[in-house]
Amino acid sequence: MRLVNFSFVLIAATLAAAQSLDPLVADPQHYKLEFENQWVKVVRETMGPHEKMPMHEHTAPGALIILMTDRNNRLTSKSGASETPRNHAGEIQWAGPSVHKSENLNDAPFEAIRIEPKQLPPGVSPKPLPPEKDDATILDPETYHVEFENEYVRAIRVNIPPNEKGKMHKHPATRAVVVYLTDQNMRQTLADGKTRENHYKAGQVRWVGPDVAHQDQNLSGMPSKLIRVELKMSR
Repeated sequence: MRLVNFSFVLIAATLAAAQSLDPLVADPQHYKLEFENQWVKVVRETMGPHEKMPMHEHTAPGALIILMTDRNNRLTSKSGASETPRNHAGEIQWAGPSVHKSENLNDAPFEAIRIEPKQLPPGVSPKPLPPEKDDATILDPETYHVEFENEYVRAIRVNIPPNEKGKMHKHPATRAVVVYLTDQNMRQTLADGKTRENHYKAGQVRWVGPDVAHQDQNLSGMPSKLIRVELKMSR
């Protein structure tokens, strides 16, 4: 009897997984979890040339998508309606909840990072970012540019030219997801004069907490580019 019950549970679990529209369950070949916490889930999406994804669902409230490669995909909904979004590597966009299957129409691989804020509990309203008088986007908007903002996130594009420095600044007292578009070789000088260095590879994703005031210096002969996505509820 125990064997029968165990087999029934195993079969039921297998069927449930097969019917799930969660991309991480329905299509683990193309969706990989980078990390997840109480505020956000970060997923890496990849497809080989001309590969297809089965029907899957992206739930509310949606996600900020950072394109790591060019995109030329066909998205087909349950009703059969389709669209073919095209984007260039480095672009970002907000995508609402949807159910669709997908096909990479390019001859090259496709990759994107999905930053999915957690749905707010009933009765909880979104919060604005904590005020920060030394906000990098105010003191140095050419280097730290707000590219997208809604009630859940603020996305900042950071672009530091070769061997250049940004200005001393702070970020609002929230946590953030950082996605590196290029290799980073950075020296940070703190307000007290101490220094620290950061070295990361293009494509890496990090979860970072509130930080002290600092000045960024690009130690490389190439531009340093990244996207910083601040989670407004992560206090």
